[in-house]
Amino acid sequence: MKRCPLIYCFLISWLLPVLATAVPPLQQAIYNARDRVLPALVHIQPVITDYRTGKMIKQSVVGSGIIFHKDGYVVTNYHVAGKAERIICTLYDKEQLKAELIGGDPMTDIAIIKLNLSDYKGNLHVAEFGNSDSIQVGQFVLAMGSPLALSRSVSCGVISTTDRYFSGDVHLPSGERTGVYNNWIQTDAAINPGNSGGPLVDLNGKVVGINSRATLFANNIGFAIPINIVKFVVESILTKGKVIRSWIGVQCQELQDLEGWFGTALNEGVLIASIDPHSPAEDAGLRAGDIILKVDSQSVSARFAEELPTFYKMIADYPAGKKISLTIRREDVVINIDIITRELGNLLGEDLDCKEWGFTVKGMTKQMAVDNQLEDTLGIYVSGVKRVGPAGDAGLVPGDVIKGINEKPVETFREFYDRYNEIANSAADRVLFTVKRYGSTKFILIKMDNSKTTEPGK
Repeated sequence: MKRCPLIYCFLISWLLPVLATAVPPLQQAIYNARDRVLPALVHIQPVITDYRTGKMIKQSVVGSGIIFHKDGYVVTNYHVAGKAERIICTLYDKEQLKAELIGGDPMTDIAIIKLNLSDYKGNLHVAEFGNSDSIQVGQFVLAMGSPLALSRSVSCGVISTTDRYFSGDVHLPSGERTGVYNNWIQTDAAINPGNSGGPLVDLNGKVVGINSRATLFANNIGFAIPINIVKFVVESILTKGKVIRSWIGVQCQELQDLEGWFGTALNEGVLIASIDPHSPAEDAGLRAGDIILKVDSQSVSARFAEELPTFYKMIADYPAGKKISLTIRREDVVINIDIITRELGNLLGEDLDCKEWGFTVKGMTKQMAVDNQLEDTLGIYVSGVKRVGPAGDAGLVPGDVIKGINEKPVETFREFYDRYNEIANSAADRVLFTVKRYGSTKFILIKMDNSKTTEPGK
């Protein structure tokens, strides 16, 4: 019995070094997740074209991406590579490869690029997508990317909320609207400029989100696109070349605090706030104040604002030209209305730099008309105006819609382009624009510079 203390002392002296070097379970899980995903991280350096300053400029930016397919496909943000003319990627082994843009979707801020692997001799690592519907508030995650151009960086935090919604229009740095069909994963894992396009990773080593947004002057607040939304966009781009969405032309709002007025139960129905002009909804006779109770016999609700993206995505996922049946509560009456969906079409119009006049324009699309509350898609959208130049001096501003040149109607991008080159090549020293601004018509007279022609997007 007297030897027992000696045995205990021996065991303690043997175990202490072992315990001191043991890795805590949480730390080990972080290591494992890091090792599964970090080798698939890509540092992206694209050169993008920007027309928002009133002239075409090319600039180099920095972002991140994650390899998700053995053939070299990389997912990143649209605002990183969606307008790229040239892309250089640095892999985990520090090898640099060129990449090409495959496709992008500004409405979810997702783009796909493909690495040129023809001369690559290394071992390409591929990350695995997880399931963003299964994540929970408080769950540990890792944010990977190139914050402030510091490549191969990892930060750790928790999921703060799984369905953050931003009221009002949310726009990408390049100006396009986004977040219509998704909520955002909020995390306190550090996300800074340059992290955009990098993966948000759970401790199983699976990608549950794509980092997208940071908040200026805020600490520990970053946002990622849920990976289930990303998977849908990726599949659409790889199989169809783009994301095809349907449109019926309703703008909705949450019903919270309005149930008593409209006579609906809690968590019942989606309130129509406005109807887009010349839309399927207008043709079908829908009205502002109608409550959509069911879509093809499936009950829908948006009591809270964060439920609206789910409803919009439900409509968008229908095939274009599909007849759907809506069950509507109008005042105290429940009625059924059939409506034919239409394809939303291109989200972005073609760009043109009008150098002689000092502004840039964009061809009008249906989505742009909806976003800017315009009655139709006729005319040309002014995307940027130089601070010092003929157009700026005359009072043209971004957001104006050019409806005519020298009192002749201009309805399409092609018509504008032809008129621009015709006038720029002439001896005329003035040009009169008819523009729509906030619903009113305005005439703007500008004096031209030396005549030169240009090409769309050049």
